[in-house]
Amino acid sequence: MSKTQGERSHRFSQLVGLELKASFARHETSQTEVAEKLGHSKSGYSRWLNAKPSMPIETLLNTCELIGVDPREIVNDAYRRLLDEAGPYQHADAVNTTAMPVDVRRPLGDEEAARIAHDETMCETIGLDRFADRIKTEDGIHARN
Repeated sequence: MSKTQGERSHRFSQLVGLELKASFARHETSQTEVAEKLGHSKSGYSRWLNAKPSMPIETLLNTCELIGVDPREIVNDAYRRLLDEAGPYQHADAVNTTAMPVDVRRPLGDEEAARIAHDETMCETIGLDRFADRIKTEDGIHARN
């Protein structure tokens, strides 16, 4: 991982923590209450919220479900803030440096919805690993043996 990637990922973790703290305020709960209900110490949970170290994805999900917030909103809002602060990631080996986050709250167009439904059906029919290998092959990436 490059220094830039490390800095961006750490800042993203901090922004996720900030979004969660804002959600606590909006839902009139405290991080202490959340930590206790999830079975974590106040100090350990506080460190996660401050990205020292980054919060495990399972804890993010459990936190969001406990306070009634969609975790996609937290992640999307944090990523938008990262883009506002630092711009999109630029790397010579990046697959697509112009990609923007998908807003999971926006309605899908008919074509996009049909593609997603087809992909989900294919994934269920032939299995996740085989489907991933097929996508890699279509994208010109060598499938694993």
